[in-house]
Amino acid sequence: MDIKSSITLRSFKKYQPRQIAKFVKGFFNGRIFIVGLGRLRVIEGKVVAYQHQKKEKSIMIVVSEINKIISEMSQRKVMLG
Repeated sequence: MDIKSSITLRSFKKYQPRQIAKFVKGFFNGRIFIVGLGRLRVIEGKVVAYQHQKKEKSIMIVVSEINKIISEMSQRKVMLG
């Protein structure tokens, strides 16, 4: 799937990192929208900021927090499996 032609998969009305991480983990590529933060990309099951957003500290904190939760979920699954 070409990320440029993908549509927004889901909009989140609030920033709830666990809920967003659960959703993102199930998708490979696309976009999400978080009210108050904006649109973010999902690439290979991880959240990635657009190039112009990488200067915004708040966006980068959100991206790293969601990706950290995704990693923790994946590690827990491996340990339990």
